[in-house]
Amino acid sequence: MKLSCASLFLWDYSVPEIMEILLEAGIESVEFWAETPDFWNKRNSEKAMITLVDAISTMPGGCNLHVPILDLNPSSYNDLVHEATVIETLWSLDLAKRIGAKVVTIHAGKRTVHRTPTNEDREKFRKYLMKSLEKAYSLDLSIALENSMPEISNMCSGPDELKEIFEEFPALYFTFDVVHATIASPLVAMSFIEELCDKIINVHVGAPHNGKPHFASHRNRNMGTVLKALRDSGYDGNLTIEIDDKTYSRKLSRKDKVQELIRERKYLESIFE
Repeated sequence: MKLSCASLFLWDYSVPEIMEILLEAGIESVEFWAETPDFWNKRNSEKAMITLVDAISTMPGGCNLHVPILDLNPSSYNDLVHEATVIETLWSLDLAKRIGAKVVTIHAGKRTVHRTPTNEDREKFRKYLMKSLEKAYSLDLSIALENSMPEISNMCSGPDELKEIFEEFPALYFTFDVVHATIASPLVAMSFIEELCDKIINVHVGAPHNGKPHFASHRNRNMGTVLKALRDSGYDGNLTIEIDDKTYSRKLSRKDKVQELIRERKYLESIFE
């Protein structure tokens, strides 16, 4: 097991501070989100790039990368949004190479309106995958597609649809978001593990809370069954803590976040080690 944490839990800190907090919590690897504000707002500055590279170098376990997704969509009705998503993903692959990341997580497409995706939407997504995989191959990087939240407009929220994508694009790997799978039903999460365990290269760990995703898994007693099933499947790769601080009832201080990460780390270690 290689334990990591998504940088957006620490979105309000500078890049060097993010690494300091993770190390203080005993976490030696980071899944760096390109949209982490301290970097994203200055990303065209070489100084910001050097600061990021230097900060990542302090992490003994290195890093993985999550591409920009917050206002992008590879299947958008708007061709300009689709093209921007391709451009930002290809830029992120270059960034991954520079910071030494090996696994790059991407999101599936979705229909722009709140309706079931069409064949046209899916074709745009396939074009996005082809361009992304071609670039990744040239850089010796692995791309992992994340399962989506189970919403009507989202693609790839169930194991059957993902299986079809992986059969069509065998070079593509799987970032298994446990919360996205569990929020519908723990049985859905189990089906992902049973049917796609051989494609999993990264796991986003967390728990649903009051109908919202990305609470700490140690705070939800029901998550143990799913995580133990993942362990028993033989998975021993990246475990990425993904927590959204908005799921908490109050603003978390730096000390609060360190303590929460320590609790989450110990909980996961108790299961996987």
